[in-house]
Amino acid sequence: MSRRSGATVVAAVVAVVGVAGTALAEGSWTGEEFPGRPDMASYVTTVSSGGGQTWAFGSYSPPGSPTSITAQGFHREESGRWVEVPLPDIGDVVSSAVTGPDNAWVVSRFSKVSSGGTLHWDGRAWTEVPLEVPDAPRVSPSDVAAVGPDVWAIGSAYRDGEDPISRSFAVRWVDGGWQGVPLPPGTDEQNFASIGGAAPDDLWMAGTTVGRPQQLVSMHWDGAQWSHVPVPPLDTAESDYLTVHDVAAFRPDDVWLSATQTPYDTPEASQPVLMHWNGAEWSRQEAPAQVRKLGKLVQAGGALWNLGPDALLRYDGTGWQQVDGPQEGALTNGAELPDGRLVGTGSGGDSYEPQPFAVVQNR
Repeated sequence: MSRRSGATVVAAVVAVVGVAGTALAEGSWTGEEFPGRPDMASYVTTVSSGGGQTWAFGSYSPPGSPTSITAQGFHREESGRWVEVPLPDIGDVVSSAVTGPDNAWVVSRFSKVSSGGTLHWDGRAWTEVPLEVPDAPRVSPSDVAAVGPDVWAIGSAYRDGEDPISRSFAVRWVDGGWQGVPLPPGTDEQNFASIGGAAPDDLWMAGTTVGRPQQLVSMHWDGAQWSHVPVPPLDTAESDYLTVHDVAAFRPDDVWLSATQTPYDTPEASQPVLMHWNGAEWSRQEAPAQVRKLGKLVQAGGALWNLGPDALLRYDGTGWQQVDGPQEGALTNGAELPDGRLVGTGSGGDSYEPQPFAVVQNR
């Protein structure tokens, strides 16, 4: 779909919700001015809001097969205009967290063209902050989240050479730096992709097993320690791969895990995997629409949203419903603005040189 900027208002289609995937009227969408980057492939991969501040982060690279990936960041002004703010180049940005004007965090993963790293905003400038994992110098964060006053980062760290190791880690922000928190045995055989929760003493991590066939895994933090919590097994083939998009708590006894199961040889046969925690156990739930892939979870306007490439879904505490999204395209990242509205970003324009767009849901 075409990319639009400025204050373009997009009318949503009014319909009645049903399990078959008919859409729920949720107002209209207003496009916001967002910086482009001509002659580059530009992406936004994370949006965060907190303490009255909203940021978006991502990366850009030469079109085609990139030989480099450069980090980029954007701050949203009260007018709805997004302004680019220079960042130290930590490569392929994957997640962010914001708690106020003087505190924001960004993390990037390790890859062939990106070195994993973390940044902190103190209200004046972005600075790189070391994240060290014992005996594993190659660090690849996968998520960072702020829950109450606590900020956590999770991911994997590696040591190459004759005695290689792979290690999962969780760190907490303490006195201006990252402090490691012990994980229970067995976590080095698991890759954790997302962290979130209802309170500082009620957090969840979600990921997958390293070994195949892959399965979903989860851990819970009770304020003192992390512990494994079983997730129902999936019927996965040896070559299937699982992508964990997010874990988020609507309430302490109403937690959701969003994932996608993809056959290696037939990616068009992907299936949504939606898990629910009811306070006692995880169970698999059916998606409310004919979608192949799910996406990130965002709380906004008293609801929980799933921002997937196939559909925009909304949970009100009783059930999931499909919602009409903006005509600019699918929303892949989002956050709750200070006034409670959902702000979302996606990619539009030429698939060879995609450019980000931003929209806000009207009340």
